[in-house]
Amino acid sequence: DGVHQHRVRVRRLRSVLGGFREALDARAAERVRVAYAEWGRELGVVRDIEVRADVAEQLLERAEIDDPDVLHRLVESEREAYPTAHAWLVELARSPRSEERTRLLRAFADPVVVAEPDRPAADVIAAVLAKQAQRVEKAEDRLDGSDERYHELRKAARRLRYVAEAVADAAPGLFAKQVEALADAGDDVHDALGAHRDAMLLAERVTHEGALAGRAGELSDAYGTIADLLREEAQERLDEVPSALSKVKAAASRLP
Repeated sequence: DGVHQHRVRVRRLRSVLGGFREALDARAAERVRVAYAEWGRELGVVRDIEVRADVAEQLLERAEIDDPDVLHRLVESEREAYPTAHAWLVELARSPRSEERTRLLRAFADPVVVAEPDRPAADVIAAVLAKQAQRVEKAEDRLDGSDERYHELRKAARRLRYVAEAVADAAPGLFAKQVEALADAGDDVHDALGAHRDAMLLAERVTHEGALAGRAGELSDAYGTIADLLREEAQERLDEVPSALSKVKAAASRLP
């Protein structure tokens, strides 16, 4: 689970730096965020292999499909590709670029500069939380049914969640109920849209593999069944989003 856990930590770091940008040395924070954005994408390539294989395996079990050709195309081929992808990631983690990324982080964190050191922490945190909730609402207003807009909403909700969780860890007695509610609501939006995205991307891959299987003379009906299940699941998760967004607004309205 190392790739997944490290990717989560990279996302948390970038979210917290983004959320508190105005309270910190903004330029230095952005340099760190950019460096770790690249690393996060590289982690994502490898993590997506794990997710695709696991989700496909679960769907084959649910649909009671035991065709060895389907299993190989959707599950085994991914797991066969994983060691090479993981080894590549390990090499990247040992590269000069990785060392520079770590240096940037330490140079930022060790002498961390606060923009307004005399301003009460509660005021700063309340403003940051409110701004992140507003960011989610603005992303909701821009929804037009496109994958790009859903992706923007998912990122906004993820940042809200991670910023709220960082506040809960650093100042557990501050706005405790509101912070918990914001973290939970952000998590609900992020989780639903993440599952929606994963299902839709896998449905596209399954459809592609079905076409290749047909050309290779393999039975291909199962791929249509699996793709349909994925699209149904994607819609179910998308249907959860409005309720979760309402929770974000309700929690934000209770901030001081």
